[in-house]
Amino acid sequence: MKKSYYQKIAGLGILLIIIFAFQKYSGREKEDFSNIKFISKDIPSIHVSEFNPNDLNDEQWQQLGFSEKQTITILNYKKIVGGKFVSKEQLKKCFAISHEKFLELESYILLPDTHKKITSENPPAQTKQHIQYHIFDPNTLDTNDWENLGFTQNQAKVIINYRDKNLHGSFKNIEDIQKCFVISQEKFNELRPYIKLSPLKINSYEIQKPELKQEKTDFSKLDLNIATFKQLLEFGLDEKSAGSIIGFRKKLGGFITKQQILDTYNIDKELVQKLITIAQLNSSNITKYTLVDAPEEWLKNHPYFKYSADKIIFYRISTPDDEKIWKLLKTKPEYETRMRLYLK
Repeated sequence: MKKSYYQKIAGLGILLIIIFAFQKYSGREKEDFSNIKFISKDIPSIHVSEFNPNDLNDEQWQQLGFSEKQTITILNYKKIVGGKFVSKEQLKKCFAISHEKFLELESYILLPDTHKKITSENPPAQTKQHIQYHIFDPNTLDTNDWENLGFTQNQAKVIINYRDKNLHGSFKNIEDIQKCFVISQEKFNELRPYIKLSPLKINSYEIQKPELKQEKTDFSKLDLNIATFKQLLEFGLDEKSAGSIIGFRKKLGGFITKQQILDTYNIDKELVQKLITIAQLNSSNITKYTLVDAPEEWLKNHPYFKYSADKIIFYRISTPDDEKIWKLLKTKPEYETRMRLYLK
């Protein structure tokens, strides 16, 4: 009887607690959520204004929507192409910039669409404007004088070697100057009005040594890197062989080894073998690069590099180290040997 009584009391107490808790909860004032603002799901678009990509630093590239890694790649690519973007077309080639992203930015980029390629035969208009031409005697010019006329150091050395060795110390006439292969027709036309050969020097030379006009080439002293088409014909080669040798030499930028001459297509190998046995080969003036700093145009046009040019340009952006690039290229040993001839 007592047990039942206490159970009822306990049950009643629990019921009262539940009722009290419910009243307290339901009696609370509703909280005011009027000041809460919800974030829009739409991501704000990037504000872009006109810009020169050569002026941007890491932070500014990232403000344009690029990741930190993409930014590093873009800045490395700028170093590879010479430290400066010269056109939109060049910037577009950076693989860290997608096609869609480039289209988004293109109208804001303060660069020309394309950049005219500069070659040794077609110097830039700016360079021409800075050259102050004056009357000169080509027989009295030294290396610095030829450089002041717009030639590179290597070209100046070739002209002097051609004059002093092949022509025995002097140009006899205007045609002698025009025949020098490092002087393009365009450049010759610029220089022509200012060339003045000294008659006294020419007459004196001809009076003292008139027989030199008929003198034959001493092939034991001939440098095969400056041998002319006429001299190769004089040795006995036909026009096809002579033209092939000079054409291949121009594409290479000069021969490094005599074997390269013998490997030239469309030549009389027996006669060429005799020539390279007799003549000399000076390769000290040939321009060489590393895989990292070699110009894109040079890589794409050089007979030994053009088939690997795109891979080299791609690998060196993220791996600016020659030996690591060689490992990535995985070229055949004989191809690598040929390529290394023109590398520092």
